[in-house]
Amino acid sequence: MNQYFTDFYTNWTKKANNIVGNNLENVYDKYITLFVIYNILYNHIPYKLISNGISESRKIDDNKAATEEVVKYIGAKALLDELTANNLGADIDIIKNIIEQEDFHIKINHGKYNRDDDLKILSDLQSTDLQKNAVAILKVIYHVRCNIFHGNKDFQEYQRVIFEPLTRILLAINPFLYNRLNV
Repeated sequence: MNQYFTDFYTNWTKKANNIVGNNLENVYDKYITLFVIYNILYNHIPYKLISNGISESRKIDDNKAATEEVVKYIGAKALLDELTANNLGADIDIIKNIIEQEDFHIKINHGKYNRDDDLKILSDLQSTDLQKNAVAILKVIYHVRCNIFHGNKDFQEYQRVIFEPLTRILLAINPFLYNRLNV
């Protein structure tokens, strides 16, 4: 990768690591900062796929780039193994429970919630199909980010329940993906 990419990753990782404290604003800021890192990482994947002869298109929908293309590049098993190695199974279970109990609406389109979309994500999270499972985890990360950027920006204590596990997952995924991109 080029020096800009490396500097960006390093600087934003330092920024994320400097967000300490357990107040809700810090929890929120850490998730957003880690997603910014994730965003630059997944946007490099189309170029890597092209250079590896796996894809021909640099123009990929952002949702697909953040989910399916990441799994295509690093592999579902590798991603899930990394999450397991970081002891994140309980965090994934928390996310499943949040969706099951309708504590949060994960997939919101133009302010409208469709329970069927969340139930599809939940089904994929519960699936034994590694591909579906890995993509579903990334979909939750991506859609929560979309909800933040395109929805209401207030801080409510109940949001901690979703931000904390997603933050821990991003803390594992970002360096893993960065290292894979630098191969």
